[in-house]
Amino acid sequence: MKTTRDIHDLIGGLLMMAAGLFFAVYGTRYSFGSTARMGPGYFPVVLGGTLAVLGLLVALPAWWRQGAGVTVQWRNLVWCIGSLLLFAWTLQPLGVIAASFLAGLLALVPSAMALRTRLTVCAVVAVLTTLIFPMALQMQLPIWPWN
Repeated sequence: MKTTRDIHDLIGGLLMMAAGLFFAVYGTRYSFGSTARMGPGYFPVVLGGTLAVLGLLVALPAWWRQGAGVTVQWRNLVWCIGSLLLFAWTLQPLGVIAASFLAGLLALVPSAMALRTRLTVCAVVAVLTTLIFPMALQMQLPIWPWN
């Protein structure tokens, strides 16, 4: 069944705009600085503005384009939220690698992937999470339970 508008892209674009505007407005609380010497407010304002413009570019054409109705996949949503909660609860006791791996496994429960593929995806996610957050961004997170 067709609706008059592409609701998927319209909602997605509006949510991108809302998030971008939130961060752009929130970033004005800090000093902006200049391009040569960026202040703490520079990054959220510029990135938030960019995200808002991209959201507008997604939402505007969707207003005139026809699309299918929205179908919420509740089962996937529940498993995804559960994986985020599992990650939050296991991060400190198990470390980033194990928490990321377990959260990935839980998020992939509704998937039709083979077990070997799931384990590979979870291992890659765990390695990338470790490389990005504790190592590249130098966030103070335990990598292993004994750290």
